[in-house]
Amino acid sequence: MLAKHKVLIKEGGVMKRPVVFVMLVVVAGTVAAGTAFAEPVNSINFGLGGVVQTMPHCKANIYLVEYEHMLDSKLAVLGRGSDIDYKFDDGRYLEKGRPRGLDIGVRYYPAGGMKGIFFGGTVGYWKTDWTFTNDKGMVSESQGKGDSKAIRANVDIGARFPIGSSPVSIMPALQVGRFFSSTTCEYTAPASRAGTSCSQDGEVSAFYGFLAVSIGIGF
Repeated sequence: MLAKHKVLIKEGGVMKRPVVFVMLVVVAGTVAAGTAFAEPVNSINFGLGGVVQTMPHCKANIYLVEYEHMLDSKLAVLGRGSDIDYKFDDGRYLEKGRPRGLDIGVRYYPAGGMKGIFFGGTVGYWKTDWTFTNDKGMVSESQGKGDSKAIRANVDIGARFPIGSSPVSIMPALQVGRFFSSTTCEYTAPASRAGTSCSQDGEVSAFYGFLAVSIGIGF
């Protein structure tokens, strides 16, 4: 009776388990494949950049972080935080500053999804603290500091290149635009002019252009 019971277990239980096991593998594989190849609708992008050669005498380090969210197959909204450390020196005029700002805007992918060429536009609020030296090294040398608040209009053109089948992409881009600034300025030297107002405008109060390369992580 015990032997017969063992045979029934072998025939009724073990023979069915391979079928159940295969079904579980198929389901798990389908879910995993769907997860691996799903188009990302969000992305966090970390970037570094510098000014282009059309801005002579100026050097800058640009740091940015973006959040992108796809609204449909081709259009995304984005928010961007940026920090710039720049120096302008033409031999006579020296300026150093630290613009920081937040931008919001849209980005369009003609090919669809977060891949290929994109075109974008943003608008944002920026604040800059800067110092200057005028007539550097001359008897008439003067120094001062300024504070600028600005609305920035920006256009970017770039591309998103996925690394294999991973969610990581390389994103080179050119950004051009203009700051519409309101500036206050005062002299700090010579002593006879310290504390008096000046009419100096910062170098970032006009048009600009810079190149940036970002690492995008889609999810």
